[in-house]
Amino acid sequence: MDQNRPLPPGTAFDAYREQDYERRKALGFPKPLYYSNIPTPEATPEQQAERERIGGW
Repeated sequence: MDQNRPLPPGTAFDAYREQDYERRKALGFPKPLYYSNIPTPEATPEQQAERERIGGW
């Protein structure tokens, strides 16, 4: 799994989403390591907007 992408959708990772978001935010939202057709938006629209603003992707 690409650690630069948000966790995949579904309930299995819900307990870890906020920690993962904060970890990637501290790193400046690095670009993904590889291209994927699977959409991986952040958990909330506010988080997605922040990723786009800080990380540029």
